[in-house]
Amino acid sequence: MSQVLEPRTYRREECAVFRKTNEAFGGLSNMAPGFPVRINGVLILTVEALYQACRFPHMPEVQRRILEQHSPMTAKMVGKPYRAESRPDWDRVRVKIMRWCLRLKLLMHRSSFGDLLLSTGDRPIVEDSRKDDFWGALHVGSETLVGGNVLGRLLMELREEIKSGTELRFLEPPAIPSFLLYGKAIGLFDFRTEQEIQRSQMVDKVQVHMKVPSLPLFPELFPESKSENSSFANPQQGGSQEYNLLRGAQPYAEYKDSGLHWLGVVPVHWDLRPVFGAFVPNHERNSGMKENTVLSLSYGRIVIKPADKLHGLVPESFETYQIVNPGDIVLRTTDLQNDHTSLRVGMVKDRGIITSAYLALRAIREVNPTFGFQVLNVWDTSKAIYGYGSGLRQGLDFSHFKRMPVAVPPPDEQDAIVRFLDWANGRLDRAIRAKRKVIALLNEQKQAITHRAVTRGLDSSVPVKPSGIPWLGDIPQHWEVLRAKYLYREMNDRSSDGSEELLSVSHITGVTPRSQKNVTMFKAASYAGHKLCRPGDLAVNTMWAWMGALGVSTYDGIISPGYAVYRPIRPDRIVGEYIDGVLRSKPYISNIICSSTGLRASRLRLYPEQFFRLPIILPPAEEQRQIVQSIQLKTAGQDATISRLEREIDLLREYRTRLMTDVVTGKLDVREAVAKLPVEEQAIEPIELVEDDSEMIEDEITEPAE
Repeated sequence: MSQVLEPRTYRREECAVFRKTNEAFGGLSNMAPGFPVRINGVLILTVEALYQACRFPHMPEVQRRILEQHSPMTAKMVGKPYRAESRPDWDRVRVKIMRWCLRLKLLMHRSSFGDLLLSTGDRPIVEDSRKDDFWGALHVGSETLVGGNVLGRLLMELREEIKSGTELRFLEPPAIPSFLLYGKAIGLFDFRTEQEIQRSQMVDKVQVHMKVPSLPLFPELFPESKSENSSFANPQQGGSQEYNLLRGAQPYAEYKDSGLHWLGVVPVHWDLRPVFGAFVPNHERNSGMKENTVLSLSYGRIVIKPADKLHGLVPESFETYQIVNPGDIVLRTTDLQNDHTSLRVGMVKDRGIITSAYLALRAIREVNPTFGFQVLNVWDTSKAIYGYGSGLRQGLDFSHFKRMPVAVPPPDEQDAIVRFLDWANGRLDRAIRAKRKVIALLNEQKQAITHRAVTRGLDSSVPVKPSGIPWLGDIPQHWEVLRAKYLYREMNDRSSDGSEELLSVSHITGVTPRSQKNVTMFKAASYAGHKLCRPGDLAVNTMWAWMGALGVSTYDGIISPGYAVYRPIRPDRIVGEYIDGVLRSKPYISNIICSSTGLRASRLRLYPEQFFRLPIILPPAEEQRQIVQSIQLKTAGQDATISRLEREIDLLREYRTRLMTDVVTGKLDVREAVAKLPVEEQAIEPIELVEDDSEMIEDEITEPAE
């Protein structure tokens, strides 16, 4: 592709346009989170960071600095001062490198990224850019975009390959010299035998004083996979576990076209019918307050909402809510253009009421309700749902999709599919739960190491003195104890237009860009007026500080106007990472709980007057830096193992989604496998809510307004 391009003209209304990562088709952007890749054992958070690092194969330290950044925009900015030293043939090879980067993104995220590409249909894909008319297209008036749109054209090229049935299973490096990462050649990615998946999971062995469990997932179906290390959790052992798992599930003999890109072909004996032939809307209102059990859709589950959580955007009367019954299926059909990550479909287990802003459906008699739920769940997880809807906030009504074809197998086959998926999900949940437990133990190890270092220092032989803080005890004699008011001042600088990067303040990750999280709230119409936060500032989530939701920022951005921002009075006396470790240690969190005020335990707030009274132990600045370096060195093993386990969990989740999609859409016939299943085991409670809910404390979660 030539570097000097004739501009092309696009009409916005006819195109799949992307700009911000949280908007419709935002996942097509190189800046989009949720599409990490791994090369030569290095985890790279975004394709943008990878592309920028490819400028500097001869400068591995610059590559390292770029890839260490959490934000794709920061990664781009870190490389900017070195652009004059880019590889000399950069302008000639950059399109080849971009094409390779996009293919790698698809190779490692075949389901999510591939389905997003297909959801654009036959429309031109266009990057709406403010100033780059090479990779994107610029505004000419309100409805026209003009530019080379090279990124959009590469994405369309990839989309057409998917449509043609080409399955990307291996990827060769571009035919250019010196294609290196950290001085090592980037080679072939071959997923045909799962070998590259195995290599991409490999990390340096670390010494951790506990064994990471390896759970066989499906030994009953396939006896030859019963060895201790043959599970999907450890796929590098004993061959392809995925092959062993699915050997009892083969494609059907005959297929027919469904008429839908995202669905593809379906078994010839399955009944293709419109949605209204499988589901009917539920219109039962809670008139006269017949029911008072309030339900909520959270992470794909319908849960009972406790009375103490009934706050925020709740109606004056719950008579406006709708009544739902066990077996009903609830869809969150609002805000399709903003939220492309939340699970939107849940199945009701308890009779109760739920906001009428959601759509409640009931499967007809010949459709197994659980199978019906899985069909709609696949529609959601495949992102095909985002091709429907209308209105300013792209809401979805039953009339928008009631004529969409759904593939319905015979009743006995529905039952077999439900049983297989229930059993498989139970096995996968066990494996994920075991890894989560190990991660929790490793985090406890890290916390113990951090606590000892930030409260006692590194030299146990130095004289100590009483700290004067009853809940802390002795500290090194040369350390100071100062109230926070002598170290920090409160800041209240506000954003004029809300265009800065939105930051999140979490008890798990501290201060990080919201774009890096797989957590989606109902988005504000504007972020103008949000508080400005810059590197070195201490950001405190006022409502959840008692849980440790605070941290020292390393980013420029904005945070909620309800949070607090504190800036060091003497930055030369404070090392941010040290203060972060002190304030997030168990003794300090316990004291923050005691200092916070509120009507109930779950709504304690740490206001500035309480924060400024907090005593902070302070070594000399150089010793703070030594403590931080020591903690990083001593916890490197835990960090590496946690990173590996989290990657394995991501693979298990991706595997679950792919398996569910293939089975529910008829790509795999599981009837033979179901015949080999053991006697029913005790049901395992799904863990998705348990393991993810912790990240939700950083903001108030509310149902959409009626």
